[in-house]
Amino acid sequence: MAAGSTYTPLAQFTLTSSQASISFSSISSAYTDLVLVCSAKSLNAGTDSFGISVNGVGSGYSRTYLQGDGSSAQSGRQTAQIRIVSDYVMGTSGVQEYGVWTWHFMNYSNTTTYKTVLFRGNNTSNGGGFNVEANVYLHPSTSAISSLTIATMNGPDWAIGSTFALYGIAAA
Repeated sequence: MAAGSTYTPLAQFTLTSSQASISFSSISSAYTDLVLVCSAKSLNAGTDSFGISVNGVGSGYSRTYLQGDGSSAQSGRQTAQIRIVSDYVMGTSGVQEYGVWTWHFMNYSNTTTYKTVLFRGNNTSNGGGFNVEANVYLHPSTSAISSLTIATMNGPDWAIGSTFALYGIAAA
């Protein structure tokens, strides 16, 4: 017997006009994990960062990160963050391309443990820039995740054509 679909589409947005933030609300708790996939760029003239708020919470996030640009790498840890932050979102200066980013919210509907989020992302620009990043986050709440809001951290809006898709993964 063939297995069912692993990723169940829950919601998707493709921007036809620029927007400051994207929100997924009333997220069903029928799945074990969530996966958020974005292909976006900021209207900021330089580089920007993603900022994701979980259930409207604006404090207490932490992350451990590894980043590189092809010639150097850096790693570190940040605590007491206001959002789940992911760097290297390209802005509209020059001929920037849309990057691709994926967040995996593990055990998001569990109400007895803090939430762990894994992130992978990369982008390039026709001007020669290339960046990759991997993070692990901790959201210090035992509440089930019922909403996510994605905004730029430094700039104005998300550019037209940016896409945001949320998927549910059922228990195996």
